[in-house]
Amino acid sequence: MNSNQTIIDEYYNGDVKRFDDAYAEAITEGRKEMVQWNDLITAVTILPDLEDEGRELIEERLGYLPSDNVILPYEPYLRGLLQGYRQRQMTSCEFRHQVDEHVKLIRNADMMPNLYLIYDPEIYQNYDRTFSPYGYAVRSRLVWLLGYQPNLDHSLIAEMWLRDVFARDTIQLPETITAVDWKAITLIKYREVLLEHGQMAADASPLLQLHFIR
Repeated sequence: MNSNQTIIDEYYNGDVKRFDDAYAEAITEGRKEMVQWNDLITAVTILPDLEDEGRELIEERLGYLPSDNVILPYEPYLRGLLQGYRQRQMTSCEFRHQVDEHVKLIRNADMMPNLYLIYDPEIYQNYDRTFSPYGYAVRSRLVWLLGYQPNLDHSLIAEMWLRDVFARDTIQLPETITAVDWKAITLIKYREVLLEHGQMAADASPLLQLHFIR
């Protein structure tokens, strides 16, 4: 018996399809963290002196800064918008509108792992199994941030991510809204629209740092 068959039998009850799906997902999870070489070349060569300002535009509008593998395909375009605006090629209203729409693309790319309409039951089981010791603290913080208790179908991934944040000894969340909070809120609010109205509506939904009122 080869090693794959042993894993299929022991962990997937002999279900080859479940094994194949899990394997494909693991490959995808690994690849999504990779920075593409072409994106890196573009980031280094296009208006590099405006990189920090481009990232600031993203963080101002999202409330947090996604990882480089999400940002790099999009951020150089923001540098071009900045340069065009300073050269008076567009009005301030046109500049803000184009920046907001482009940052939505970054937000949507960051939400791609959260597009499942129905999560696997095993994810819910893992949520229950690992609820202690940070589950209540996370739920309480989300209620404080949102003003209501979110539906678990909307908040599942955000909660499990926040638990991981809470578990790190190096991070102490203050009684003010932080970049970590904005990421969690974005995950939840995007998913609320996704499940209610579909992906097109979720992708077009407002940037919360600009429009969200607690």
